[in-house]
Amino acid sequence: MEDSEHAEDKPWLALPRHNREKGCSMRFQSVTSNNVYDYELAACASGKTLCGSSSAVLSSPPDRNPYDYILMVIHGEERELAYYSALTQTWIEIQEAGRYYDDIIFRLGKFYAVDKYGKVILCEPGLPPTVDEIAMPWLLRGSKVYLVVMAIRFLMENPNVGYETYKFDASVGDMGDWAILLGQNESMALSIRVVKGAKGNCIYFTDDNFDAYKYGVVGGHDIGIYDTGEERSKPLQCCQSDIQCAWPRPVWLTPYNNGSFS
Repeated sequence: MEDSEHAEDKPWLALPRHNREKGCSMRFQSVTSNNVYDYELAACASGKTLCGSSSAVLSSPPDRNPYDYILMVIHGEERELAYYSALTQTWIEIQEAGRYYDDIIFRLGKFYAVDKYGKVILCEPGLPPTVDEIAMPWLLRGSKVYLVVMAIRFLMENPNVGYETYKFDASVGDMGDWAILLGQNESMALSIRVVKGAKGNCIYFTDDNFDAYKYGVVGGHDIGIYDTGEERSKPLQCCQSDIQCAWPRPVWLTPYNNGSFS
């Protein structure tokens, strides 16, 4: 699949396998045009999982720097940090960082992470890795916090599907010509002048409530667009039969992963 072929139609949602008779197809749907693209992926035929349960962020595209990139992840039931170094081909646990992280991003050569209490750390991979706390924990009255515009997600119970997002709070009141993408992978801010069809001052979100699985609630359904000006959300016009109760969950694919909000 050529990334530039439909670049102007992104961001996409990468959906789980949808045609089990084929067994190796993947569906991608544009959230701006609602166009759907189906591709045959060789990785599926081997039976390997395409999307794991961890949040993951790359320091650079592996196809550009195959021997010099870092992959940092939030993993495990206690949401700890670890990273993979392509240079040394090793995984390293960052135990000094603590537990219960919600989001990680890579900006200007450095990794940042925020935990469920609002503590923000700067992490630089190395032997050993260094961890510096740059923002102290604060009273967080929400379900999850994201580093982009320090957005806080609020969930409520839904008797039909278990839970749903009902609002977001962001440290920036009016985001103007920026759209925020939140979910399982890196949180991002994209300019609507670059991404055709995206709506500014809105948060596009996918389901990343992994804690629900501890209580037997199957997720994947909590997906939509939240308008911060109108303070209300609406569903994305996607194939709900593919998303509802699906595993792995949908993740964002964008023309680039270096969007920044300023």
